Amino acid sequence: MKYFKIYFLVSLFLIGCNHKIENYEPTAKLDSILRNDKFNQIYYEFRNDNVGLSSGIEKKESFIKFAKETNNDVLISLTDCEKPIIRCFAFKALVEKGYPNIRDILSKHKNDNEFVEYRASQCIRMNEMVKFYMVQQLHPYSDNKNKFSKTEYEKINEVFLKK
Repeated sequence: MKYFKIYFLVSLFLIGCNHKIENYEPTAKLDSILRNDKFNQIYYEFRNDNVGLSSGIEKKESFIKFAKETNNDVLISLTDCEKPIIRCFAFKALVEKGYPNIRDILSKHKNDNEFVEYRASQCIRMNEMVKFYMVQQLHPYSDNKNKFSKTEYEKINEVFLKK
């Protein structure tokens, strides 16, 4: 019986070691994206006014200007930035602009397990994984064009929760 327990524990250990956990790997550096002088100015004006993610950011004048003046190619590259908060800002901007391939970007982030601080109000602050922040932007009750149906939302949540 003693050997069975040891064999069982070793088997569990080996099975656990074979389970590969995938994590999202950013491919873009913010410094290289900011080399574009026009975007650099837009970015810093936006970031001076928006230190963190917050509820209702899509209604802030600085965010509206950021989303409007930044072209989709730059926003897409920002969704691959090494800074999780920048990935979220860029994703939110693409959602607000009605970017048609937003779900493709979301699927790239199903293993984006880094945390960002999100302020739901003046007093309520939460740490949320990037992937869940992104999924929430496409919530069935949101006002954007690319929102999920209730069924799609449930399915995508299942996929994202498994990781």
